[in-house]
Amino acid sequence: MYNDGPSAEALFATHVAGEVARRLFESGQEVRFALVPDRERVLALLCDFDGTVVANLTPARVLEIASGAASEGGRR
Repeated sequence: MYNDGPSAEALFATHVAGEVARRLFESGQEVRFALVPDRERVLALLCDFDGTVVANLTPARVLEIASGAASEGGRR
């Protein structure tokens, strides 16, 4: 049987990611993703609003930021 909507866990994760995106926006930063076709991978970049790359992010760091675990700065 199918549910009519997303699970409570999915809704909570979306809410947390939205809050993190808002905090990043307020601090003048955003996470951008860029395809690297020759390597068949995706880069995650922490950028300022001018598009300047502040840091290259590892997949683990992207998940930390999205979960709100540690949203300040690029690399640790």
